[in-house]
Amino acid sequence: MTTKKCLHLLEKNPIIAAIRDPKDIYDAVASPCQIVFLLTGNIYNLKTMIDYINVAGKYAFVHLDLLKGYGQDHYFVKYLKEELHPTGVISTRNSLITIAKRENLMTIQRLFLLDSSAMDVTINAARKIKPDAVEVLPGLVSKVIRKVNAELSIPIITGGFIETEEEVKSCIQAGSISSSTSYKPLWEKFDAVKIFRENFVKQNDSVLK
Repeated sequence: MTTKKCLHLLEKNPIIAAIRDPKDIYDAVASPCQIVFLLTGNIYNLKTMIDYINVAGKYAFVHLDLLKGYGQDHYFVKYLKEELHPTGVISTRNSLITIAKRENLMTIQRLFLLDSSAMDVTINAARKIKPDAVEVLPGLVSKVIRKVNAELSIPIITGGFIETEEEVKSCIQAGSISSSTSYKPLWEKFDAVKIFRENFVKQNDSVLK
């Protein structure tokens, strides 16, 4: 998928269901959220989880760094694409994002922005690699979101400790396009947040471009 397709997908999904326990996949698929971040998985259950999401007509993104039982190399990414069929991947590792891009998987680069030094390094890496989107953690600091938005012409996803509708809205107002959360009650706020984002974009058309 191209960056344009990724942008279109994220624009329609301001809340992303992130799961850390395989059992939560049932609630994620039953929720209004169309995108599911798999922050768990191993050689035995990954295919089953991706298939379950795909059959439901939703979009699975696999966090490569958190998988167990797989080698983290080009052959694994190629196998992931051809045999398991996720929509895309998430990683903090520059090399894995680069490999996944070559395999035409949608890519989300996770950025841990703990201080100004980390911000400079990670933004420079993302600018060079050009993933389809970046996920910023922690995602509740409006100042950080605005800075990343100013530095990168890449869709921003926010994550980490996001548990309320108001927090998602504040991230949108700062310049993010979506928020990922493992907090199930927030998944059910999908429709309300989607309406808020659509209205916000109409009123502030240049903010998220």
